[in-house]
Amino acid sequence: MNAPQRLTDQLQAWRSGDAQLGVALNDEIYASLKRLARSRVSRGSATPTLTPTALVNEAMVRLLGNDADWQSRAHFYGLAASAMRSVLVDAARRRGSDKRGSGAMHVTLDAANGVAATDTDFLDLHEALEVLAGDDPRTARVVELTYFGGLNAREVGDVVGASVATVERDLAFGRAWLQRQLAA
Repeated sequence: MNAPQRLTDQLQAWRSGDAQLGVALNDEIYASLKRLARSRVSRGSATPTLTPTALVNEAMVRLLGNDADWQSRAHFYGLAASAMRSVLVDAARRRGSDKRGSGAMHVTLDAANGVAATDTDFLDLHEALEVLAGDDPRTARVVELTYFGGLNAREVGDVVGASVATVERDLAFGRAWLQRQLAA
């Protein structure tokens, strides 16, 4: 059995109440999310209040606190991407309100992650993604899953129900749209 299918089966068994599996699975998921969080936080101006560990812990609390039925590994990581984005937005808003904008978190979105090649204010990125989601929800979700979820095009396609070619087109469009929107 391949690793993604094994993880999918384990997630479904865990959701069905297999507590024994939960401990081992939690370690595997936590380690994976922490690697992702470390790369995301290191691109920004991480503060002592938002370390990769804090980001993953808060995202896991939000993720495990809802009643979502994970359909696959990709779906689970898609939900994790949304939870991590939510945590980052909340932290940026909190710092912005504490310092009246003088300590807003900056996130580097580089071309390797398919979003933009410049540093940008995280709240501006969030607002731009919200506008994009109003006009083109799938493209916004593709960008979110790629950047925040660390999913590849095939995995993103599984989550959004689109082909790899469609995901790649959406990502190219989303990247260009965000660059133009954030430059304004």
